[in-house]
Amino acid sequence: MFAKKILLSAIFSLVVAVGPAYCATAFDKERAITHLRKQCEFGPRVPGTPAYEQTKDYLKKELSRWADEVQEQKFQARIGEKQLELTNLIAFIKPKSDKAACPIQTECAAEAKNWALVCAHWDTRPIADMEFDPDRRTQPIPGANDGASGTGVVLELARVLHEQRPSRGVILVLFDGEDQGKTSSQMFLGSRHFAKEYRGPKPEWGVLVDMVGDEDLEIPMEGYSRKHAPAVVERVWQAAEELGSQVFVRRRGAWIMDDHLLLQKAGIPCIAVIDFNYPYWHTLADTPDKCSADSLQIVGEVMLK
Repeated sequence: MFAKKILLSAIFSLVVAVGPAYCATAFDKERAITHLRKQCEFGPRVPGTPAYEQTKDYLKKELSRWADEVQEQKFQARIGEKQLELTNLIAFIKPKSDKAACPIQTECAAEAKNWALVCAHWDTRPIADMEFDPDRRTQPIPGANDGASGTGVVLELARVLHEQRPSRGVILVLFDGEDQGKTSSQMFLGSRHFAKEYRGPKPEWGVLVDMVGDEDLEIPMEGYSRKHAPAVVERVWQAAEELGSQVFVRRRGAWIMDDHLLLQKAGIPCIAVIDFNYPYWHTLADTPDKCSADSLQIVGEVMLK
């Protein structure tokens, strides 16, 4: 693991030294890891708790600093006897082209082409069901990697894209309710609602970033992504290779149920960028000390390219 950390740092140093031609403003790994830690400082992001509300306010404030428009997509969901009040956060970064100068909520924006989507989930699991000790399984997880890592990348992407306008419009979405239930019908609540109710510019393609903060990061090609959005997989892995990253490996990964499946069903070719080989998944040990700023940096740079 130590050797791999040295390699990741070397790759990052090379990218910074050469200077990314596609974006004059560099992705700042320290900003991204600060976003990760801040979310964990609030506490587990379980709907209905003070930590949840504080985190939502923080995320909205940060997105609003950089995005042209931020929408709160509020909705309700029931899991057993519990009624959940949930919120997706949707941020829009307009391209430098004057063609997208119209307001997001108008017909001209909805028909605009050349948009991409990057998304993550910001909630945390209310039960640590993978804990070895059964008495600890009823506690909510901290969710440093499982939730906060992808969210940290999205927040830093918003800043970079604001300062260096992209050639295409970018929709940044933070899904709520991804990890609240025990069955697939009780999970991915935010992406399910988004796929059904979203009326803004339709992205040509999308990328979900989830569990991307592991200090020993290795991202294979996820199964549903390969099957339903192979062109997007190739686009992302080619970008990683052009940056010299060895984190995105050309290996068939597992078939992972995640938010990208609901977007695929809605006609958006979306892939999952995820390292599911994480021993602290759904445990109380999913804390910031298990995460690496260098890992967030590599994923962020690939997203930008």
